Amino acid sequence: MSQVYLCFAEVPDAEASGSGDESPLKGAFIFANRRLAKANSPDEVWLTPREARMFAEIKSPRRRRDWLAGRCAAKELIRSYLLEREGLALARSHIEILNDENGAPKVLLPLNLEISIAHSGGHGLAGLCAHSPLGVDLQQIRPVRSDLVERVLTERERAQLAQHFAGDSLEGTLVFWALKEAAIKVHRARPAPAWCEIAVRLREPGRAEILLCSQRLQAQWGRWKEFIWAWAAPYSLSSTMVTPSPP
Repeated sequence: MSQVYLCFAEVPDAEASGSGDESPLKGAFIFANRRLAKANSPDEVWLTPREARMFAEIKSPRRRRDWLAGRCAAKELIRSYLLEREGLALARSHIEILNDENGAPKVLLPLNLEISIAHSGGHGLAGLCAHSPLGVDLQQIRPVRSDLVERVLTERERAQLAQHFAGDSLEGTLVFWALKEAAIKVHRARPAPAWCEIAVRLREPGRAEILLCSQRLQAQWGRWKEFIWAWAAPYSLSSTMVTPSPP
């Protein structure tokens, strides 16, 4: 059975403010496969020419930082996976990630690898699975709009929020939000389903079941640093995964 792999990355503020012609992730850190490693050497160019053009088109410093964090996490994850499973050592510049017609990330390699990327607050999360779609999401724990619960959660989900997150409704709200965002990325259809069309049922701690357009998805969620992370995928997958150990 297939397995889900995750990788987190962090980009310092200064690294996202350059012109796009420099090595943009000098000194960034990767948390993957229970080890902490430098993302790249100071002189490494890790974006392909087409990726560099995509990066140069992003004008907002915040969005540049987030985009880099997501791509960094994805490339390190793919690199680690191919080295471990295929014995294939690729430079990051030989791994190209563009977008498909729906805007979802697509790996341009002759392998059937499905990836999903999320980012928030200068941090990135990437998920990878062979032969099966998946979605990931990352939400920085921060104040949210007062009407978010009303907009995102159904009546049954609000009851679960009160039951499971009585002492921290903000974190619980972000858990439901992240799970639904991950499910939307699995679905990949346009237009995206409305929040009320995605039904989340929390199970044991850290696990959930999601019903979306008559499709049942398994899901996991957790907390990393000041973030809530989540992934969702069809039930044909193994529920185990490679998780990062915070430094």
